[in-house]
Amino acid sequence: MSDKKRLVKALVVGCLCGVLTCAIFTGILAAVILSAGLLPDKLTDYVMIAVAAAGSFVGGLIAAKFNKGAGLIVGAIIGAGMFLLLTIAGLTSGGASFSSLSAVRMAALLVGGMLGGILGVKERRHTAI
Repeated sequence: MSDKKRLVKALVVGCLCGVLTCAIFTGILAAVILSAGLLPDKLTDYVMIAVAAAGSFVGGLIAAKFNKGAGLIVGAIIGAGMFLLLTIAGLTSGGASFSSLSAVRMAALLVGGMLGGILGVKERRHTAI
């Protein structure tokens, strides 16, 4: 497979896995914590940013494993792509708009994706005992 096709496949799979991870974490969080009232309303935005960053981390990790290289760049692209997807989804629902928290969300998604990309490329060497 050519490098461009592998890169596009890695980006698509990584972005989809990241968004799916966000959806799963959000569902778990909604079912367990928010329904029990254990999380104050003021912290909900920040917890959702952490959930999105975790999803970006997973997406960057998977994309870097698929691409087998350029983890930092692939992770940054995953973070930016997920930010665009989440922002478009928020704007089309009518409830969200750009705010000061959008910059924090973008930074968290980029950092999460880049960390995942770096760790996805890093090789583990197993030694026999």
